[in-house]
Amino acid sequence: MKVLKFGGSSVATPERIQNIIEILKSYYQRGDRFAVVFSAFGGVTDALIEMSRRASKGEECYQSLFHEFSERHQEAVRKLIKPPLQKSILAELQANHEVLKNLLYGIYLVREASPRTMDYVLSFGERNSAFIIAHAVQQAGIQAGYLDARKIIKTDKSFGSAKVNFELTNEKIRQYFEEHPEV
Repeated sequence: MKVLKFGGSSVATPERIQNIIEILKSYYQRGDRFAVVFSAFGGVTDALIEMSRRASKGEECYQSLFHEFSERHQEAVRKLIKPPLQKSILAELQANHEVLKNLLYGIYLVREASPRTMDYVLSFGERNSAFIIAHAVQQAGIQAGYLDARKIIKTDKSFGSAKVNFELTNEKIRQYFEEHPEV
């Protein structure tokens, strides 16, 4: 099995994501088995850090940054996903964004963003990106599924600088693909 990883600049715009989908189609049509890892959309990690920094300083402008973040992801869904599926995907994305919004408000209230909290905040970038792109890939006719990496990647829980437990992670990955041979 091949593992393909696309960084933030590769997934920065819906147009670039469409280019990735074309690459994935060629692998799929050849019958290759592959897993794909996506970074957050270009600039999103920095935006999440800035939102958290502003919230931890008690600056309400974190809310406008959050709105831009949310709108960017919704716009990607509108450009990448056809209307019949858009509504349910946007609803799930909105629920995810509501969690982030509440988390940022918590940071704002306590004026602190611990390493554990920051790891969680930053996870929204990759999770949103992978969620949206997985649905766009499925829509393109590629048999695919979205997997929240938190289910299979295990670390030593040293928040802010965690080290991967490769033995446990590799076992979880093997187990996942054994249980889901269709993806």
